[in-house]
Amino acid sequence: ITNRMMIGASLLMMTFSFAINANAETCTQVPTCAELGYTETTCGNNAALKCPFDQTKLFCGNEKCPAGYIYYSDNTCSSTYSSSKTVIGVVAGPGVIVNIGQSSSTMSWEQAIDVCKGVTIGGKTAHLPTIEEGMKIAQNSDAINSGLLKIRGTTQLTVAWYWSSTQLNDASVLIFNPLSGVPKDYAPPSSYDYARCVFNY
Repeated sequence: ITNRMMIGASLLMMTFSFAINANAETCTQVPTCAELGYTETTCGNNAALKCPFDQTKLFCGNEKCPAGYIYYSDNTCSSTYSSSKTVIGVVAGPGVIVNIGQSSSTMSWEQAIDVCKGVTIGGKTAHLPTIEEGMKIAQNSDAINSGLLKIRGTTQLTVAWYWSSTQLNDASVLIFNPLSGVPKDYAPPSSYDYARCVFNY
């Protein structure tokens, strides 16, 4: 009985010791897929690595078309402009192409969505960018504008608010300003901002 009591007391002490040590440990939050570099949902023809926490998030490796390159309908890209090819737009980042033009005037969010759905070039249909795609545009705005300058009849990115397709809630939509010190904000969908459509490759 004495041995059993000693063993029981020892186990109890070990339990208390573990609890104290566990409380003393500093817990860290597991990084998100985006923080680890898994930011894509499609990689086109590029090799893809899947995020271990979310198999729908991908890392596409080295990008064959850097930001600012001109993307053509034959799925090639170049740092130079070729008038013999059909231009889709200018690469904003991995998998994202910025349309060569933007809306000539501001519009509501639903109008912006409809405008982008109506843009088709070289067999590709555009869409209003997600906020993640908008942030790629903001991060690479200088390179994008340099690429746009090489193509006749294009509209450069300006210091203006552009719609994204990402809603915060029924009353708010995220917007982005690619040349502003404040690249991201939100607005009611009934307000008026510009539309800059994008394509995926």
